[in-house]
Amino acid sequence: MEVNYAEFTVKMKNLLFIITAILLFSCNGIAQIEYIDLPKTNLNLYQEITSKSLNELGDIITVVGKDKIFKVNIEDTTGLKEFFVNELKQKFQNAKFVYGVYDSVDYIIRFSDLNFKTTYTNIKTKYILGDEYVSRELIVKYNYSVSDKDINNKEVYKSYKDEINVDKLEYIESGNYAFLKAVLPEKPFLQKIIVPAVIVAVSAITAILFFTIRSK
Repeated sequence: MEVNYAEFTVKMKNLLFIITAILLFSCNGIAQIEYIDLPKTNLNLYQEITSKSLNELGDIITVVGKDKIFKVNIEDTTGLKEFFVNELKQKFQNAKFVYGVYDSVDYIIRFSDLNFKTTYTNIKTKYILGDEYVSRELIVKYNYSVSDKDINNKEVYKSYKDEINVDKLEYIESGNYAFLKAVLPEKPFLQKIIVPAVIVAVSAITAILFFTIRSK
């Protein structure tokens, strides 16, 4: 059977073009379309979550009167106190909060069991040959009480979840606080094998087709 090499060459060129286009689109195009903007950093998110978690306390302060003097005690051994104090000062700029020794106060606000935690789970590769993504969860937990009010060790729990590009990990973890960082999970076993195998196979096919066309 006589082979029409001209027709064969055209078909191989078309196939090579399709494979190359798929590779380029999977690796670059989709990620650029969906992730033009940078994600929020962990520090930015913790600031937002902490501010929202203090809304109820803000209501209490409004009821008793912002003209009152509030002594703030924070029980912490995890290194969160500095961050938490900064957020309190930002949130309650117009309230009379004191953080050191003070002789005469109207109310005492006690914070305890501060727990800020960052976790990454479910690492995966989108579009077979695309970028890697991981699920991000930030948790803010603590207890507080206000003396002379009907509040006894009230528990606060707030969380935030989203999905981020692993390539942006260094950016989102920027900051000096330890709780801004976490360890990435290991890739699933099949992902470790299948994705590299697909890349090698496609690369090999592309190379074979390229040299086959050049030899005709």
